[in-house]
Amino acid sequence: MVEVSALDQLDYYLASLDELGEILIDADQSASVSKGVLRLTLGTVIASKGAIFLYHHNIDQLSVLASQGLIKQTPFSSPKNLSSQSMKHRYGHIELDKNQSWITGELKKCIIELSAKILVPLFHKDRLLGLLCVGKKFMGEAYTSAEIKILEIIANHLTKALYNYELIQNVDEKGRQLNLKLLELETLFDISVAISSVLDVDELGEEILWRSVGILNASKGMMLMPKENSPILEPNSSFNWEDTAVLISKKLTVFKKIDDTKSGVILTPGDKNSLQKKLGEDHIIIAPIQAKDNILGYMVLCNKETRHGVEAFTQTDLDLLSALCNQGAVALDNARLFKDITEAKQFNESILGSIATGVITLDPLGEIDSINQAGMNILKMSKDETIGNHYMYLFEKDMEIIGLIQMTEMENKIHSEINMSFLTVSEEAVVNVSVAPRIDPGGSVRGLVIAIEDITDVSKVKNTFKRYVSKQVVDELLDDDAKLNLGGEEREVTILFSDIRGFTSMSENMSPENVVSTLNEYFSDMIDIVFKYNGTLDKIIGDELMIVYGAPISAKDDTQRAVTTAVEMQKQITRLNKERIKRKDMPISAGIGINRGIVVSGNIGSRDMMDYTVIGDTVNLGARLCSAAGPGEILVSSTVWKETQKHYSYKKLEPIKVKGKKNKVGVYCIEHDG
Repeated sequence: MVEVSALDQLDYYLASLDELGEILIDADQSASVSKGVLRLTLGTVIASKGAIFLYHHNIDQLSVLASQGLIKQTPFSSPKNLSSQSMKHRYGHIELDKNQSWITGELKKCIIELSAKILVPLFHKDRLLGLLCVGKKFMGEAYTSAEIKILEIIANHLTKALYNYELIQNVDEKGRQLNLKLLELETLFDISVAISSVLDVDELGEEILWRSVGILNASKGMMLMPKENSPILEPNSSFNWEDTAVLISKKLTVFKKIDDTKSGVILTPGDKNSLQKKLGEDHIIIAPIQAKDNILGYMVLCNKETRHGVEAFTQTDLDLLSALCNQGAVALDNARLFKDITEAKQFNESILGSIATGVITLDPLGEIDSINQAGMNILKMSKDETIGNHYMYLFEKDMEIIGLIQMTEMENKIHSEINMSFLTVSEEAVVNVSVAPRIDPGGSVRGLVIAIEDITDVSKVKNTFKRYVSKQVVDELLDDDAKLNLGGEEREVTILFSDIRGFTSMSENMSPENVVSTLNEYFSDMIDIVFKYNGTLDKIIGDELMIVYGAPISAKDDTQRAVTTAVEMQKQITRLNKERIKRKDMPISAGIGINRGIVVSGNIGSRDMMDYTVIGDTVNLGARLCSAAGPGEILVSSTVWKETQKHYSYKKLEPIKVKGKKNKVGVYCIEHDG
């Protein structure tokens, strides 16, 4: 009878193992495997309660995969040294009736709740995967050796199933990550293709922002760019932002951190950052738009929208946004370079188009590849008649010019000739010609540059002269050749000096083009006023003007005209600054000094090159008064004050000490509304 019972039990265990195999084959998830195995296990040993725990070694926690009779299902911290203690029983079981002092905390509570008797560690090699816990048998009897053996066999199969599922999960996760990375790369490639074709800086900024918002599912965003010569960041482009005029300080801690680390930042509600308060948003992600080590700006996105609502941005989101911004930075850098090149080309073409000298360029074969408007005017030919033709054809009547070109080709140095009879045009003409090698950035000669100046008309001399003195002065000097002779004379004049305040430091923060345009704008307005009141432009020294009234032509009202000029200059500077502020250009200010006295005036130099000027102590004092004048001020000497006090309101200042004078000199400041 006993033998029959043993055989029946053996058949039952084999059937259970067979069922276990089917469970392990059919199941594709660890939870379903665990539930099936637990049900089979409890049924096999006729136990009412039990549980399978999964061990998370990376966080040292246990979670319930399957249970019967266990109320609490949430993960909990594992007992200290769980893995090492379980290792002692890796090939067997733990009898919970015996004292197991290391079983503590939530695991101990679970064992008590399950009335557990047997605990089987689930080990794969040396790594603990989980625990199989079985409660007391239904009738309360002790577990037989056969039952314990079958529990260990079941546990062994369960371990393999869990390990295989872990491998599958890892493979699936790797595959998912690869697919995600591939998708990201495809997206970045598509974005790269899209933005690389945009060369307008503003349009490109909008494109990068739109792509960033789309790929991260952000509800709003903006691209912040630093404002020139300012600690302020302003939106270059924005999406779904009502306040497009928002200005943000670059000195905020979050931007300092980004500048220091050269990496982006994720802000969550718990951060309570000043930028969150400024923008009125809790979920913010920021990535620098960085070309090499130069941060061009910042991409700011808010609120990651999902089907479940707004969620926090992740590190993956930041990595993706950073990659996109890096691509955007390259595109922006290229767009700005293209803009600079285009502007430089336009600038050069504008200069060539505006100058009176004809400029013709030849390629290495001697064929004409460019000509400016002045060149076409001098040659009396159109662009179609010149471009592509050889210089021999163009200048076939002017062998002297051809000789200059050929000498330059052979010697690779500049050759020039003045007062040449120019036979290419039908009418009689006289030109100055200069031929120079055309050298590329690498130092190689890539052709020639021919400059032709038409000096046929004497009006050219007049027009040149008018750049320095008024029309009335030009006419008188040209009518009396004696006044153009070398020599000097004593005469009483009024000297006006004007100087832009702080221009040196101001120009350090400006591009060379902006410096030149600022000076040209300022000088154009100022010199027009000077010529309006018949002043003589003696010198332009950097940003300083030296104006003479009373030489070479004098009048009774020289001093009054000088003061009137100064007042009008200050008023014009005020008007000019209003326009500059509108253009977001830095305003300028000037100090003016005026003195009257005896000077030596005349033509100084040689017969071939001379300079009409005035020299003497009167000039020096005028310059000192200008240096002492503050922004917008007009300081005059006592001699000027005496001449003009009836016409202008003055404020007497404390006498000042000037270089070259023993005693202090009296100074007056004109009260004006400029």
